[in-house]
Amino acid sequence: MSSTNQESDDNKSRSGLADAQWLVFVNVCFALLLAGPAWLMAEEKGLIGLAVSAVLCTAPSCLIISYKTLASGSKATLILVSGGLRMFVVMLGALVARFGVSGYGMREFFLWLILFYLFTLVLETRSLLSARSGPANEWHN
Repeated sequence: MSSTNQESDDNKSRSGLADAQWLVFVNVCFALLLAGPAWLMAEEKGLIGLAVSAVLCTAPSCLIISYKTLASGSKATLILVSGGLRMFVVMLGALVARFGVSGYGMREFFLWLILFYLFTLVLETRSLLSARSGPANEWHN
């Protein structure tokens, strides 16, 4: 019977990795969609800002989604922790860009950061909510 539990854990791990790969793929597609407007607004700096924004928002989301099966708490707790981690990483990146790098303003970086933050927020929340199906009252645990 323990082999069944081990197989179930392996399937959950693969599911988390598959969700993370899906998130990366969708974010790359979103970045390609925004590459034209980024180039038109700020040329090379716009593309660099777009790429940095994509990495800042995608990395913490992939980390959380990959390990969502290890979380033993409720969905609400998992979403709260994931939002806090993503916000910390993005805010740290925004502070570094604002005070540490000159020449990157709203058109070059912050617009793309806001768009990617909102986009990954939706994708990550969707993935986390659909991750573990359980009783409807699981939110109240």
